[in-house]
Amino acid sequence: MKLRVDDITWREIDGDLVVLDLRSSTYLTANASGTLLMRQLTEPRTLQQLTEALVDAFDIPVQAAQQDVQAFVDDLGERGLLDRTDSSAVISSAPQTPSPTPAAGSPAQRR
Repeated sequence: MKLRVDDITWREIDGDLVVLDLRSSTYLTANASGTLLMRQLTEPRTLQQLTEALVDAFDIPVQAAQQDVQAFVDDLGERGLLDRTDSSAVISSAPQTPSPTPAAGSPAQRR
């Protein structure tokens, strides 16, 4: 998967990212981990690669990185910002319980 290539623009401000989706005229902000993931997604990446990037950059446990990556990718997907052409996009076969609201401190926040 990777970011959609058309009608998206962003600016980094003090380590955070402000992303504008020109199709829907909406924007989102991303914290440092979301900014890292957005940069990674300018090229095709798997969830595993994104997880490894978070673990390497922030020295966090793999499980926490997996949860953050999944929540971030799900949010981007719901917004139509991803091109999901990679069939290896599953982190693991372990069932995950979706949370109805993003966790505090999650990589992306709607605006």
